[in-house]
Amino acid sequence: MIRSFGRPIVVLALCALASGCITTAEQQAKRNEERCVERGYQPKSDAFNDCIVRLETDSTVRMDQRHREMVEKSAIPSANRGY
Repeated sequence: MIRSFGRPIVVLALCALASGCITTAEQQAKRNEERCVERGYQPKSDAFNDCIVRLETDSTVRMDQRHREMVEKSAIPSANRGY
C-alpha cells in the first residue's frame, strides 16, 4: 500500500524541481535588466537599452545555434543501430 503512494510523490517532486528550471520571458527580462545595472548602465538610458538589446540578441543567437546543432545531430544516421 505504501508503495502505491511513493511513485506519485516522486513524480511530483521531480516535476517541481524541473519547473524551477524554466525561465519565463518576464524573469529573463528582469535578469537582463539586473545584468545591465550591474555593468554600470543607468536604467532608461540609451546605453541601458542597447545593453538589453545586446543581451537579448546574444541569447537568441545561442538558442538558434543549439537548435541547429540538435537538428544536425538528429540528421546524422547512427553507425550502429543494433542490427
